[in-house]
Amino acid sequence: MRTDNPQAVASTVRGRNFGALWAGTAATNLADGVVKLTLPLVALSLTDSPALVAGTTLANTLPWLLFSLPAGALADRVDRRHLIMLMAAVRVVALTALVGGLLLGALPLAGLYAGALVLGTAEVFADTTRMTIIPMVVPRNRMESAFAKLTATESVANEFAGPPLGGLLAAAGLAVALGAGGLGYAATLVALMVMTGSYRSNRAPDTARPANFRADIAEGVRYVWRERILRTFLLASSVAAACWAAWTAVIVVYAVAPGPMGLSPSAYGLLLGALGVGGVAGAAAAPVLTRRLGRRITLTLAMAGFALLLAGPALATSPALVAATTFLGGAGTGVWNVTYVSLRALVVPDEMLGRYSGVSRLTSWGSMPLGALAAGVAAELFGVRVVFWGGTILCLVVLLTTLRTVMSAEFRQLEARAAAPPTPATPHAEATSD
Repeated sequence: MRTDNPQAVASTVRGRNFGALWAGTAATNLADGVVKLTLPLVALSLTDSPALVAGTTLANTLPWLLFSLPAGALADRVDRRHLIMLMAAVRVVALTALVGGLLLGALPLAGLYAGALVLGTAEVFADTTRMTIIPMVVPRNRMESAFAKLTATESVANEFAGPPLGGLLAAAGLAVALGAGGLGYAATLVALMVMTGSYRSNRAPDTARPANFRADIAEGVRYVWRERILRTFLLASSVAAACWAAWTAVIVVYAVAPGPMGLSPSAYGLLLGALGVGGVAGAAAAPVLTRRLGRRITLTLAMAGFALLLAGPALATSPALVAATTFLGGAGTGVWNVTYVSLRALVVPDEMLGRYSGVSRLTSWGSMPLGALAAGVAAELFGVRVVFWGGTILCLVVLLTTLRTVMSAEFRQLEARAAAPPTPATPHAEATSD
């Protein structure tokens, strides 16, 4: 039925755009869950060294340290949807090469590292950019709800559905699992093709000087540095992300037989699935917790839950106990992501959002290769459980830092800014809201 109501037409278009972005997010994260479970298993088939197995996680996460800032600057310059689509295509090509190497029996460990590096680089540019699109397709008053939906979807696909599916596919063949990941990234391309409109930032062109990537990056870093509360949260996220990477890098050695937990690859996938179940529960609960408890208590509880992720395997080898703490760690992560990221989206201006996202990814996700490297070395020298004990101690420090930050007067001022109406800006006529 045809309507001449411009608002109704715009609402339909915006709803379709958000739906396509949501579907693309689901496809990407399902592929991520399958691939990230499979890559360490491929490494485990090539070597029994904990350090060399951890090297896969190091290669896959190193791009966060190398390319987060350029990715953020690029997201503020180009059409953000097109950039995400390009990165999906790069992932398809990289996985095709890895599958070919496995089928031919000609994939060396160095080749696996190279593939993991390419996949990680594409992830940096795609994920950094995706965070900047969300405020362009979601109205301000529904921001937290939209982030909850997308975060829950990421958890379901990346951590709940992806790892068990990856474990089942890996049992059929490692090449089969990696090939399925490639199909997931191809599905992302198809979903994003449905979106319409321009997805460039509201940033006004500077006619006084030519485009300068270095100046753009420096401006983004200065902006983050001035925002003390957000800067503190970034540092807390950095330590937590390093601990998560350390857990990820060595949990396969600890969990899969002949490791202490003695799990099969399929059971290992189910263990990682507990992380996704917790993430879904946390993301779904975050808006309710924020309304009833406030952001202060919600953020503190989130970090406390995450600390349990490391504490579980440090204390026991029981699959049930480790699965329970993995669930709670996922729940804490889901709550933190929705609460913090939605707060950030409400206070950071659109023209700075890409660069802020880049700095955020550098300080948080960029710490992951360092955590993976430290975990590999510590596991080789002192045993895997030492990694979990060290991560638990660091997470407790982060918990205390979070508690102190949210109790400050500056945090109250930041929440007041989030509640204030947005400043006028050039609208994204074709690409705004859900």
